[in-house]
Amino acid sequence: MIISFPLSFAINSITMFLFILFFFLDEKQNIINKLKQIAKNKLNILFVLFFLVQVIGLLYSEDLDFGLKRVAVMTPLFFLPAILSVEVILKRQFDFILYLTSCIIITIFMGYLFLHVVIDHRDINTFVHFTIEKKLGISQFYLIFLLLIPIMTMINSIRNNQNKTLNTSLLLVTIGISFLLGNKTMFVFVFLIWIMLIVISFKHKKRTGLIVLVLGLTLFTAVSQLSIVKQRIGVLVKTTDLDFETIKTKNSFTITKNTFEHRLLINNISLSEIIENLPFGVGTGDYQKTMQEQYEKLNFKAAQSTNLNCHNQYLSEFLKTGILGGGLFLLIMIVSYSKIKHEQRFYPYFLVFFSLACLVESFLVRQHGIVIFAFIIPLFLYNDNKD
Repeated sequence: MIISFPLSFAINSITMFLFILFFFLDEKQNIINKLKQIAKNKLNILFVLFFLVQVIGLLYSEDLDFGLKRVAVMTPLFFLPAILSVEVILKRQFDFILYLTSCIIITIFMGYLFLHVVIDHRDINTFVHFTIEKKLGISQFYLIFLLLIPIMTMINSIRNNQNKTLNTSLLLVTIGISFLLGNKTMFVFVFLIWIMLIVISFKHKKRTGLIVLVLGLTLFTAVSQLSIVKQRIGVLVKTTDLDFETIKTKNSFTITKNTFEHRLLINNISLSEIIENLPFGVGTGDYQKTMQEQYEKLNFKAAQSTNLNCHNQYLSEFLKTGILGGGLFLLIMIVSYSKIKHEQRFYPYFLVFFSLACLVESFLVRQHGIVIFAFIIPLFLYNDNKD
């Protein structure tokens, strides 16, 4: 499932529904017992209700074609988290599979880099535009989340004194690839992980802490010289205005590249429409049309040209299905946070990153986002344990 994520949309889709077959390839009594366990799990019930609300949102939508596509994309919410809650893997097996998967993910991205630089003879700074966006058709937001798997796996292996040299090298390569994607949210998250590692390392051994500090500074310095990083930071710093009216005017005259300002405008539009359409929202099929209509009223050129979504999953759900859908999504997040335990190695970080990233991206509009929400996070929830 995870390996097919950056390789093939079709294989990834098929794999999702093969989990249903896997679930029922069992003895009758085991299937009954698993169904009983699923029914007792509060989080499973919330996922099912959240999906059913998307279906209810179709009933008052005008654009049924768009709405049906949205419901189809979100169908795995109905069964994937539930299956993962009862099909738990032994820790030793899970750790082996996780490490092997991490190595394969790194190899896949290195292969894409080789294809881009050596085969296609392109500059490394155009990697995101030509290979990731044009050839793969995957948003960097989803790939960044995928790269967190090898990052956290290698950090955990290093902390457990397992092949330190190899795993440190793999960690640095993965972080380098992550920065190459030029995602600002990832910059912040990796920085926080680095600070955390420094603190933990200094507690155990000062020399190790100094090594982590120096390696991090070296990596950040090297990455800051990449033109894609310089360009994104430069655009953010040089073109950001603090006056909202100025932002509206500027974006009505030309297609700007300041995504921070774009999000301010989009959030403002989303909030206005949410308030106006309380308590049920505009419908599963009509929320994107509603946004597009507002873009045209403001003459928001960048949003008009690319049909931008809400770029905020929380606002998306409240706009789409009102208090019911937005409330259920928030409740899923709250219950997911309540599942955090001290002995978990990965789950808390993936959940925190996802919940923060949902503030700047609508993850659930695409299958890759559904894989993150309905598969990767529950996978770590039910299989992540230090013991």
